[in-house]
Amino acid sequence: MSQLDTSFFKPFIEGAVNTIKVQCSLPATGESPYIKGTKPDMDIAIAGVIGITSPKFNGSITLCFPEKVFLGMMERMLGEPFKEITNDLQDGVAELLNIIFGHAKVILNAQGHTIQKAIPTIIRGEKIHTTQMSKNKTFVLPFKSELGSFCIEICSESSM
Repeated sequence: MSQLDTSFFKPFIEGAVNTIKVQCSLPATGESPYIKGTKPDMDIAIAGVIGITSPKFNGSITLCFPEKVFLGMMERMLGEPFKEITNDLQDGVAELLNIIFGHAKVILNAQGHTIQKAIPTIIRGEKIHTTQMSKNKTFVLPFKSELGSFCIEICSESSM
């Protein structure tokens, strides 16, 4: 494992809980982080990924949703029901990730990380599996809500 300081997770957890509450009118709670592969993978239908490069951290942040959870959040966010993830609707995962990342970036940069913004990439499919091309472990930050569970994956390419 890279020696990723777990205090690095806190701004992402806070950002996710606050973003989902404000944007989707949905309380969510963070659960205990774990290393990917030590628990069963979630059935992911859509994910937003941001690659990060800074003097202290190189890696990626991935926001992952099962289809039902994502559709429910988009319904709350946009005020109308959705039956499937469309090309237009998929932009919602990038928007949520940008807000979460923006929150975390402010805090982490104040701690000296000097993280720059990157453009999210969207991955969509049926039961997709995210795999990071890194020799280091990927950390999973799970969340639960009344709509179901979702997670953030953090992968570091270098030691912290």
